[in-house]
Amino acid sequence: MTYPLSSDVSSGQPTAYQHYNNLRSDALYLGQPAADSVSLGAFLQRYADNIKLEYLDTDRLRVPFVTTRPPTIMIQGAMCQATANVDLPSNSFSGVAATWYVFAKRTPGSSTFTLEVNTSSAETSTTRLIGEVYWDGSHLNPGTIKTYTGGALPSADYDSGWFAVANNQTYTKAHSLGQPPRLVVLLHSSVASPGAANELVQVNVAFDDVSGVNSIIGWEGTNILITTGSNATMGTLLSKRRISAAGYYRIFAWR
Repeated sequence: MTYPLSSDVSSGQPTAYQHYNNLRSDALYLGQPAADSVSLGAFLQRYADNIKLEYLDTDRLRVPFVTTRPPTIMIQGAMCQATANVDLPSNSFSGVAATWYVFAKRTPGSSTFTLEVNTSSAETSTTRLIGEVYWDGSHLNPGTIKTYTGGALPSADYDSGWFAVANNQTYTKAHSLGQPPRLVVLLHSSVASPGAANELVQVNVAFDDVSGVNSIIGWEGTNILITTGSNATMGTLLSKRRISAAGYYRIFAWR
């Protein structure tokens, strides 16, 4: 169907009901029959762009603002857009260890949004669920931050979690993606549960006493496979940042 259905009206020309109906059809359905299209409001109901949760402090999160890509989100029918970094207030978390859910919240009279958290994932008339994070009872675990609305890089489709490694070993991890992943990232940590102060190093190669420097990771449609080097000093990590023959690995993979 031609869009727009409506047309200009000349000065003094009476406006017929059909012209009004065409204007309404243009506004609600972009000129399409109601039977063939959801309304524009329904189509955009779950719209979100440039929304990405980041770790800010031990009990704080942030949705960063970029001038050329402002965080924009529809919250219960209201079109909201940030004009600066959106930071979760301090002391928003409390109690025992649990998964907390993160919401974008609109306020009547404002076109921006704020952040709030709750242990319930239920949305309200002024909130939109955008992610989650794990609170261990005293601080946030940065590695557990998930953004539901996507972003420049969406959350990994597979996350192995941290697991202990040693030199001269093979590790096989089933990724359950149903296809070979398009992107795999392997990280090394010196501690089992790294926090914000612990440096993570991307693993590309390790050292083997027989064959020297080698890439150690591969994957196929079912598994991600890692074979560490035999060297007792650099068997799990050979990097300008540090070397290791032990430590902990974590695998991220994207479908």
